[in-house]
Amino acid sequence: MSSGPLAMPVRDATPGASSSRRSGFRPDIQGLRAFAVVVVILDHVLHWPAGGFVGVDVFFVISGFLITGLLMNEHGRTGRISFANFYRRRVRRILPLAVLVLVTTYLASSLLFLGERVRSTAWDTLYAALFTANWRFAAAGTDYWQTDGPVSPLRHYWSLAVEEQFYLVWPIVLGLILGYLTRRIRHRYATRWAVGAVLGVIVLGSILFALWEVEHRPTVAYFSTVSRAWELGIGALLAVATPLLARIPAAVRPAYQWLGLVGLVISVFAINAQTPFPVPGAFLAVISTALVIAGGVGGQRLMAPLTNRAVRYVGDISYSLYLWHFPLLILIGVALPAAGHATVVLTLGGTALLSVLSYHLVEDPIRRSSWLERQPPGGTPHRSRARLTRRGAVLVALVATVAVVITTTIAVRTPSSQTPAGTWTVTSRSELAEQIRTALDTTGWPVLAPPLGDLGAVSFSSGEGRGCRPAVPDGNECAVTTPRPRKLAVVVGDSIGTAWLPLVRSVLEPAGWVVQDLTYAGCPFLASETVSPIEEITRFCPGHRRTVRAVIEDRRPDLAIVSNAYQQRFVRTGGASFQVHYEQAARTAREQWLAAAGRVVALQPPPLGPDPKSCITRLSAPRDCVSTLSADYRSYAEVERRAWGGRNSWHITTTDWFCDSGKCPIFVGGVIVRRDGNHITAEYARKLTPLFGEVLAPILGGATDYATD
Repeated sequence: MSSGPLAMPVRDATPGASSSRRSGFRPDIQGLRAFAVVVVILDHVLHWPAGGFVGVDVFFVISGFLITGLLMNEHGRTGRISFANFYRRRVRRILPLAVLVLVTTYLASSLLFLGERVRSTAWDTLYAALFTANWRFAAAGTDYWQTDGPVSPLRHYWSLAVEEQFYLVWPIVLGLILGYLTRRIRHRYATRWAVGAVLGVIVLGSILFALWEVEHRPTVAYFSTVSRAWELGIGALLAVATPLLARIPAAVRPAYQWLGLVGLVISVFAINAQTPFPVPGAFLAVISTALVIAGGVGGQRLMAPLTNRAVRYVGDISYSLYLWHFPLLILIGVALPAAGHATVVLTLGGTALLSVLSYHLVEDPIRRSSWLERQPPGGTPHRSRARLTRRGAVLVALVATVAVVITTTIAVRTPSSQTPAGTWTVTSRSELAEQIRTALDTTGWPVLAPPLGDLGAVSFSSGEGRGCRPAVPDGNECAVTTPRPRKLAVVVGDSIGTAWLPLVRSVLEPAGWVVQDLTYAGCPFLASETVSPIEEITRFCPGHRRTVRAVIEDRRPDLAIVSNAYQQRFVRTGGASFQVHYEQAARTAREQWLAAAGRVVALQPPPLGPDPKSCITRLSAPRDCVSTLSADYRSYAEVERRAWGGRNSWHITTTDWFCDSGKCPIFVGGVIVRRDGNHITAEYARKLTPLFGEVLAPILGGATDYATD
């Protein structure tokens, strides 16, 4: 969401227009603001319309138009651009409300979240305050282990970061261009043509770079300032072209604007999360916004949907609406996980209330005040500054009071974060089943392992969690460089296989086995091309599979243990149903890729469930974290059983290790089951050691020693 156009008055920047028009509001742009913020909020809260996120692109175009128009008008009046005044205005209009929301969100998060999620939110707050949140979230989106993590309540600050980074550069570039040209070119329209040419190069370069980045780094492209600069540049081009746009016949202007408005409506329904973004996905929304702005230069007629009083007020408070809605959505969802439709009502109602209050008490008074303006020597503060101080004190007192009330209310419900004395284990299936039933009936949080304060920092085990890589600077991590051991076991698959490593090692290594990790997160060991959430993994996965196959054919391991996530995205299925293709890919991997292994054991992946970092909070109860076995998961279990069962191959069903009667708790016997939505914790993996040893013993032809501590 763009911060500039949300936080500043909308003025007609048309040179040569009448005085009233130059100083008048652009109600159509206020309407565009309202449209943009409403579709963004609806997308986040209701997940409808699917393309509501293009509201951000609408704001980028508006921002480029308004800021560039104001800068060029200032240069036209004074012959220069005052960078000090520009950034002073930006601070006054953007920072106070942004900081208020940041502080309030972090305070609420620290009262609600636990452990690593509190620390993560603290870092999000710092990056957002420094207007670099886009790069933090881009990095998280390219880290396989964070892509499915809890959503930050400050994720929406990425767009403010993009815009402020753009305005760290563009006013300076524009000032240098205008300063250079006005000394050599007396005709102001020739100067505008020159500025337009520079902007054209910036826009084209940004689009070309975005096309490359969408292809090679799609997550980074979404958050990248460089890949988004063309959207602000289009708005800037409109500002430069206002003398031409002012010549549009008055009778034709409504057609431009209505065509643009229709295009915007189409864009929010035609675009979805799978559309390559920001190019070409944002093209329609950007062009449509440009049409509305262009058609309104010099005056607007017949645009009641954008210019009526109610819509204009929503546009006035759109900055507040945008900043408040996302933290409320995340925090209310965590505090009331079973609220259902009540979460929607509370989010929308709370957003409206806080936005109205913050607009009238903070945003608008500070914007109109003389804060940061130089006072004459011996002068007294402006009256508005005194009013601002009083209102700010009232607001701070209100936030502090709410914080004390919340703290007092939830203190008695804080889950225990004591460190347990040791790791619990089980000795039989019946004992585990009893512990699962007990966990399902528990009403309060017990002492858990790992401690709740460490949630988010849970790893599979020391030195594991990333799997091997087919090519690294010092050689091949997947290769076994030592002499062939007497008993060699390899573990293959994606991160699900990696998560099982503590269990496999605990059973086999005490019996003299050498266990080799050949897993690769995001790269399932299936005979089919797959797509990972991380583009780099998708690119390197085929080579990894070839390397692992070569290692297996060369080393001929006595045992191969395989486990993959049951939800996969295949590049192509050849017309077969998804499950039929999955079974074929697994069967081919067993019969051909693992033919050189003495025995093949497939471990069924754990069922999906809520991320403990999200569902274990100071306000939640164990029942809030219970998941149920889906029909989809049961179907995949049957597909896996058929695919991996065969000569010298066994499929181990693990459902009973996690669930009872289709219900699966987040902890069993005091041990947290998953580190996120689908990866088993190292502690729970070791807890299952006796059961896995019991199942594996007949497969290996005799009793198997295992460790229990």
